[in-house]
Amino acid sequence: MSHTRYTGRHRPAPQHTRSRRIVIPAALLGCAVVGAVVVRDVGASPLGVQAGAVASAADAVSTGWSAVDASAAVAAAAARADSGRVSRDSVRAGTVAEQGSAREEAAAQQAAARAQASTAKAAADKAAADKAAAAKAAAAKAAAAKPAGVGGGTGNPGPDRTAGPITGDRRWVSPFSGYSLTSGFGPRWGKMHNGQDLAAAVGTPVRALSSGKVLFAGWDGTGYGNFVKIQYWDGTVSWYAHNSRLVVSAGDSVSPGQTVSYSGNTGNSTGPHLHLEIHPGGGAPVAPRTWLSAKGINL
Repeated sequence: MSHTRYTGRHRPAPQHTRSRRIVIPAALLGCAVVGAVVVRDVGASPLGVQAGAVASAADAVSTGWSAVDASAAVAAAAARADSGRVSRDSVRAGTVAEQGSAREEAAAQQAAARAQASTAKAAADKAAADKAAAAKAAAAKAAAAKPAGVGGGTGNPGPDRTAGPITGDRRWVSPFSGYSLTSGFGPRWGKMHNGQDLAAAVGTPVRALSSGKVLFAGWDGTGYGNFVKIQYWDGTVSWYAHNSRLVVSAGDSVSPGQTVSYSGNTGNSTGPHLHLEIHPGGGAPVAPRTWLSAKGINL
């Protein structure tokens, strides 16, 4: 009978092996430590302090280095690492300082710009205020120098305060020629007759008494017929009634003696004539002959 052990079809027979050991020569270990130091010098990451100490110790055992030399190598590696870290920290601190200086400079420039804009605005406001004050003073001076009787000045009010003073010759003239005096100012037929009638042929020119402005020119339905109202430079208003034709319009400026209409027989009229009324200051009527006489005009 055979003493060979059956191991099965796929299982090889066990073999007796010797225990294996890996022996690293001391010289190779020393080279590894030195290589680690060389690699750190050319830019690789330095060994940790503990790894460096172990490597130095191994190298001392294998090659005969002293413990003092190993400690010196570890200290030198640590010093180089610290110097690199300090250099990076210094660069970072310098960058932060430069950024802070740039921000401070930008803030100072913005503050200067705001101050300059504020100064310019104050100067513009002052110039505008001075200009307005000068214009106001000039207007006040012109108003004070305006002759009495012109609209807006002293004395009687002007003919149209909204339109400004009316300029021109302020002499007074007769409104009519070639006439006969008929009904005068006063009670007539049981009521007040507010004007003076001047009888004349139809088509006789009717003239403005002085410089003024036409307030109304058109048909009047209360009995005046073709009717013209003129306000003069001193505020007096004349009424011309029963005209046959009008040659001015409301808003027109007139001068002394300018033809404004032609006499007629329109409205409530018993014959061709001019009905003249005088309203000082645009108020109640007065006797036309008396008022014109004060101006040097005798009807």
